Amino acid sequence: MKTRDVLHPILLAGALLFCQAAAAHGPVFDCYIEHDDWVKCEAGYTDGSSAVGHKIHVQDTRNRVLLEGTVDQDNSFTFQAPAGAYSVEFLGGENHGATIQSSDITQ
Repeated sequence: MKTRDVLHPILLAGALLFCQAAAAHGPVFDCYIEHDDWVKCEAGYTDGSSAVGHKIHVQDTRNRVLLEGTVDQDNSFTFQAPAGAYSVEFLGGENHGATIQSSDITQ
């Protein structure tokens, strides 16, 4: 058996796996306290694409939506923090959501 006959399928499989990984992207989502009780969340994707227009929900501990908004032109969403525990959910599309608990939001 020639080396080329063995090497060709291995290289082809590696190239296909690399192409699939290069096309994949995931959500990037972070929130922090900007000033006083205002929270700023920034959203995007690992491949650098924009999240403009995607929804963000601020929910209480029973998953009731307290606030709803969309990611603006600078890929952020700012809101006044509600009283008590809450979570912030980025609805980034199919399998691209992310949630941050209020206890994890710091300055």
